[in-house]
Amino acid sequence: MQLGDLDAVLSIESTSFAQAWSRNMFLEEMANDTARVIVFKANGKLVGYLCFWKVVDEAHLLNIAVHPDFRGRGLGREIMAHLETLCRQEGLTTIILEVARRNGRARNLYRKCGFETTGFRKNYYPAIKDDALIMAKKLSAANSRETAAGGSGEAH
Repeated sequence: MQLGDLDAVLSIESTSFAQAWSRNMFLEEMANDTARVIVFKANGKLVGYLCFWKVVDEAHLLNIAVHPDFRGRGLGREIMAHLETLCRQEGLTTIILEVARRNGRARNLYRKCGFETTGFRKNYYPAIKDDALIMAKKLSAANSRETAAGGSGEAH
């Protein structure tokens, strides 16, 4: 992600989450050596992004969103596949995330991508008065999906 991408990312962020990240939060992640902030473009238009932390041998997915006009087209799966490829390249063995208990669309995406519920955090999302499910996926050569962000999107 480059500074020039930030306005488009903030636009997607604000339409995607009740508890949206601020400009400063993204700037902090862009400057954080532990963080990876990646945008995805189709035909030059920013259509999605993700942010994760590299912690020892794990990736902690902090934020992922797809532009509303591009939802339902498989882009979320492509972004998650790209995340897996990056994690393998960096020697990471597990991806962990929290997802709002009532966010069925996101939970379904993660399940389709091979994540399993491993825990629960009460009142994790106070702005929306919801709990979080902790989901994880162990990475191995057997469940490799090397098709990264192919198809309609490209990672930047």
